[in-house]
Amino acid sequence: MIYDFSALFKDDTEAILDEFLDKCTTCIEVDSEHSVSMSVFSNHYRAILNTFESNFEEEYILDLFEKVAKYESSFKTPYIVIMNELFSLKHILLAKIAQGGEHLYISQMLMLFKNISNRVAKVYLDEYIDLVLSLNNLRRISISDLVEKKTIRFYEDHLAWLTKLAQSIKEKNLDIFPELEATDCSFGKWLHNDGKNTIHNNSKYSAINTLHNNLHRFAQKIFMRMHTQEHDILITYLEKCELISLSIGTELAMIDNVLMNQQITKDSLTSALNRNSLKNIFESQYELSFATGNHFILAMCDLDFFKNINDTYGHVAGDKILINFVKIVKKNIRNSDIIIRYGGEEFIIILPAVDKEKGCQVLEKIRKDFQESKLHFEGKEIQATLSVGTMEIKPEYHYKKSFLDEYIMQVDQKLYLAKRNGRNRVESC
Repeated sequence: MIYDFSALFKDDTEAILDEFLDKCTTCIEVDSEHSVSMSVFSNHYRAILNTFESNFEEEYILDLFEKVAKYESSFKTPYIVIMNELFSLKHILLAKIAQGGEHLYISQMLMLFKNISNRVAKVYLDEYIDLVLSLNNLRRISISDLVEKKTIRFYEDHLAWLTKLAQSIKEKNLDIFPELEATDCSFGKWLHNDGKNTIHNNSKYSAINTLHNNLHRFAQKIFMRMHTQEHDILITYLEKCELISLSIGTELAMIDNVLMNQQITKDSLTSALNRNSLKNIFESQYELSFATGNHFILAMCDLDFFKNINDTYGHVAGDKILINFVKIVKKNIRNSDIIIRYGGEEFIIILPAVDKEKGCQVLEKIRKDFQESKLHFEGKEIQATLSVGTMEIKPEYHYKKSFLDEYIMQVDQKLYLAKRNGRNRVESC
């Protein structure tokens, strides 16, 4: 189809471009090593606006927008940002048409931008599919590398299902589309049979079942629209499937952590987990977080002036302080969180699927509660305080044996900083 808006926009290119850039460049990072170049960004849209000064084939301008989409996506510009750019440009052009009183052109512009949005969406959809396929492969490798695999092993079946879904969209091939019904896929069969016996928490089971049903509803929506070429809708539905998939993985990982807490040997005094289990626990937590796209918190805790407590009140009192500390920690964390006695008065806390802000809130609550607790021992009132070094870990690579020592060193440095800054505080990386 040929469009001709030349009577409306001739000689207005630079003015329209300035207005557009003023609206849009606040939404994107520009001119840093890993972000969009302002000059290249401007030149792309200048070429597009120059096209409006004469008649043009629809395919020609679609190709120009495809180049913009590929350029911005190469810098990880979010899909929603480039769609905001299209909306802003469309709004500016429609306003110009309305000012000129040429209302017959409005429907043409709306139809053109619908096709432009769809072409841009196709670029992002193709790249997003490749990303999902790549990440799913890495996630499946991470799960296969786990030392202990309980419920999370069934997530491998689910990832295989999601891979088939993405591959089907990529190839536009309904013949390889995965199972549509939630009870027909491998994960669904497990969930509705053995899964009921494995997941003892009814609310947890209900949450996973709801997530899984919602996932299949979006898959059914994708199936119905596979040949409509509505790429903007397909990418939205696939993103929903990916997010729900990660949520399912997170729930299963939490269940595995609860089972691990129940089964691993515990410190005989405090009932915290034994240090001998740290290596396997940390590796499993890292791989699970990698597979489910989650952050997790690692913290090193040390009771302040603990030697003085032992020297002043005796080792029995010191033992009671340690026991009390672990009780306070367990009161403030979930069943899926982990506390390990690292040695003496040092403890490690791991909070799965938690970011830095939330993790620091939890650790600060533990610190405050411990400070406010009082131990009554042989007619004396004993109080103690706690110093904590912590960091947020977002796995980006497969696990290496050196990672544990490296991360322990980092939180230990933060613990040292907490001590140096007056003790009784939480320091984070």
